[in-house]
Amino acid sequence: MSRDLIIGCSTNYDWSKLKYWINSINQSGFDGDKVLILMNCDKDTAIKVSQAGFKIVGFNTDESNNLVYSSKLPVHVERFLHIYDYLSDKDYRYVVTTDVKDVVFQKNPIDFIHENIGTKNCIFSSESLLYRDEPWGNQNLLETYGPYIHNKFKDNLIYNVGVLAGKGHAIRDLCINIFTAAINRPIPICDQSTFNFMISMEPYISNNLYLGSESGWAAQLGTTADPSKIEQFRPLLLEAEPKMSNGKVVTSTGKEFTIVHQYDRIPEWKKVIEETYE
Repeated sequence: MSRDLIIGCSTNYDWSKLKYWINSINQSGFDGDKVLILMNCDKDTAIKVSQAGFKIVGFNTDESNNLVYSSKLPVHVERFLHIYDYLSDKDYRYVVTTDVKDVVFQKNPIDFIHENIGTKNCIFSSESLLYRDEPWGNQNLLETYGPYIHNKFKDNLIYNVGVLAGKGHAIRDLCINIFTAAINRPIPICDQSTFNFMISMEPYISNNLYLGSESGWAAQLGTTADPSKIEQFRPLLLEAEPKMSNGKVVTSTGKEFTIVHQYDRIPEWKKVIEETYE
């Protein structure tokens, strides 16, 4: 049986930023391959990442053996090229790729994927808001595509590009699609808008699993719990808000989320989560 993979990409993060993602994966029971693409990273952090059981993909080193990499592309976009490149000659059963700085795994993601994906290719995670109701995303969509496309697609539900999972070949091909769609655009950071544009149409709709927050798959806290925005967003949310219970982020019905994203937006939750995965 082919193996599973969790893969991330970061630049200019030290161990203090990376450890919660890494430690949460190691505590989750996940026993597949673990890979971290490190663009720019000091030597001591790279050693700790390796000692934690993660394979490092690096590019160049300086005279002090720090990992270095220079690019004019934003890491948000370029990561998808590097993930595709890593996957291009491998055969994984399931692949999970997430943001690194603000994501933790409360449970082994493979369990959820195996139980729910069925004949679908990928799992997409809702932000529980429509584009027109989320100012940053709405502006990002407009600046990426212009007024015609924005007007056609602004009533769509937003899905988060920072948490992706699915069958290995499907994640591989999705990553190169996101990358090629996001380069040579009017704005540099448009991975979220190009991803959402693609998956709002066929053949994506029929072949992928679109999950809301209440499924317990992934909490997208930037829209559903950020204290600086929740008063504005609450009347517009299409689902109940996540909550913190006994040190875990759970759905409104008490179901523990597998993945928690953007927890650093909520100071009280951030403290609890960082203590858990210190």
